[in-house]
Amino acid sequence: MRFEKLTVSHKISTEIVSMIKNKLLDGTLKNGDKLPTEAEMVEQLGVSRTPVREAIKVLESIGVIQIKRGEGMFITNNPSHFSLNPLIFSLILHSNNTQKLVEFRQHFEILLINLVRTKWSEEKIKKIEDVYNSQVSRLKPDLSPEELADIDLEFHYAVLDATENAFVFEIGKTIYELYKPKMISAKQSSNIEQTLDRHKAYLDLLSQKNVAISEKQIDEMISYNQEWLEEK
Repeated sequence: MRFEKLTVSHKISTEIVSMIKNKLLDGTLKNGDKLPTEAEMVEQLGVSRTPVREAIKVLESIGVIQIKRGEGMFITNNPSHFSLNPLIFSLILHSNNTQKLVEFRQHFEILLINLVRTKWSEEKIKKIEDVYNSQVSRLKPDLSPEELADIDLEFHYAVLDATENAFVFEIGKTIYELYKPKMISAKQSSNIEQTLDRHKAYLDLLSQKNVAISEKQIDEMISYNQEWLEEK
């Protein structure tokens, strides 16, 4: 596989991701195909190393590519993975717009809360509460940003499970995988208390099945997440 040089006016890393998407969709790239090395991509595309690394990071984080030590980079060979869905790539191309991504995610969270409430049960709330309590004991200052993000997302995956809706679950997984690199770049040990506070507030909203969610609460959620990401 050889790539053509890029001549673009938009964000280069986004264009690299778009190029990979198009090659997957038209069949030029297939599951299991080996990609050029990072150095080879820099040379072939005619760009610097930084956007190549950014693109690789995004594609690896959502499972499009797999890096095997000592062997190289490959298109994932797992056909059951949802990473090749065009919807995901469409979202990737807009994921550098932090404000829109945060806004979309938080309105999606409201949808999740309402879905869980329509199928509310003490058993479901208890499972989510157990995940939260586990986070209280496991989120420690000595953890890496990657570990902090993984533990953080466990709570949100538990909420996805509670919706009992396969469509919502797959879309939710996509949103969180796109969001995860931004979480990792923003995660610090000083965020732990804030993370737990937000999850506790989220859990309280789920538990109060007959209490309406106000526009003010939605605005506060969006504002908090955007400030948290952009201040890092």
